[in-house]
Amino acid sequence: MTGDDAAPCLNLPPGPRFAAVGAEFVRGAAAILGAEPHRGDRLALIAEEVLAASPPGSGPVSLALRDRRHAMRLELGFTTADLDLAGLDQARRRDVEDLAEVGLYLAARLADQLTTHPAGAGGLRLDFDVARSYPPRRAQPPPPGLGPVQGVPVEPDDATLALLVEWAEASGAGGTAFRTPARVLDQRAAGELAALVALDARRRPLGGLFWQSFGRRLMALSGPALLLPGGAGRAALATALLHAALARLARGSIQGLVVLEAAPDMPAEAFEVVGHLPDAAGGRHPVLFRALEEDPGGIAWVPDMLRGWVAGTVRRLGLGRDIEAPPPPARATGAAMAAETDRAASRVTLRPLLAAADAAAVALGNVALFRAQGFGQFRAVLDLGQPSHAAFAEGLVQAGLAPAALIPDAAGDLLLLATPG
Repeated sequence: MTGDDAAPCLNLPPGPRFAAVGAEFVRGAAAILGAEPHRGDRLALIAEEVLAASPPGSGPVSLALRDRRHAMRLELGFTTADLDLAGLDQARRRDVEDLAEVGLYLAARLADQLTTHPAGAGGLRLDFDVARSYPPRRAQPPPPGLGPVQGVPVEPDDATLALLVEWAEASGAGGTAFRTPARVLDQRAAGELAALVALDARRRPLGGLFWQSFGRRLMALSGPALLLPGGAGRAALATALLHAALARLARGSIQGLVVLEAAPDMPAEAFEVVGHLPDAAGGRHPVLFRALEEDPGGIAWVPDMLRGWVAGTVRRLGLGRDIEAPPPPARATGAAMAAETDRAASRVTLRPLLAAADAAAVALGNVALFRAQGFGQFRAVLDLGQPSHAAFAEGLVQAGLAPAALIPDAAGDLLLLATPG
């Protein structure tokens, strides 16, 4: 059947008996949506393994496949969150005779990104993303004689946006968001990326700024990618791009802007520094934030070991927060974390998936696992609006991570922890 948003979806009973049915549904839906066969097979295997591992008493499982252009997302929804899904955690030691646990581990490894969300009244949704492959290509550098700037930054057409990314990639400008034109176009077509571009008199791109959703009501800025030579005109172009973005975003419901890794030309004076993150070169760079509306205050659930740092940062930023000690997790075992790996940067980013009293040991095990694989940088993201996330803090600190930045969000501040640079 098909949902209201035209995403192919199906409800099935849990357990091995219907796992193959779910796999064939996902494989067929992926083919209809235009996914490459190998991507459809990965998604089908994920569905099969998770369905097979779901206990019979967990109720019906919903499957939906969404085409995000640059990735295919398989959503698996459960009517209860009281599930044993600890096998999704890559660091957990597993019994080879426990086929359900091994199957969940395989499902997690097949996905490029795995996230969890509350669903309905007490339910849970697992999102497995499998990214599209883009063929390697050689980016062409910008031609000489670009400029000067004509008019104000505009929302570009596809050809102009692709040209900006092509020239930025060849020039090394703007950061990782300005790479692979086809991927950027797919992200924008899926509604996950917005762009502003400055043009010269011949309608050629001179620079651009991107923003994407980050958290609940935040946007992450990337760039600016500037193709003009150095000088006053370059700084003025960066400021014009930022002001144009602020004018657009201030008219919406966005609470604030965050810049995790600012390009050298980002006007940092227009932001607050909310922390610092280490980089691959052994240095540290600032994490920037700009509020677009008044912060209404909220609750931050903070474990004792991080209370001093969070309280000091909250005071420095002038945030209205009630800092509370989180209650212990309801479950004794079964904690799990998701890991996003960036091998080029030798970095792993960890996020809580499911909380339980063994969360500290799970966090410690994840860092040990990826450290043994040669990764040198570690980050973790904890949502202080979710009391359950605090359970992972002890293990992360024991593993050598320390609080690095606090990104304000009244619905749940995001605490970034990282290994020292």
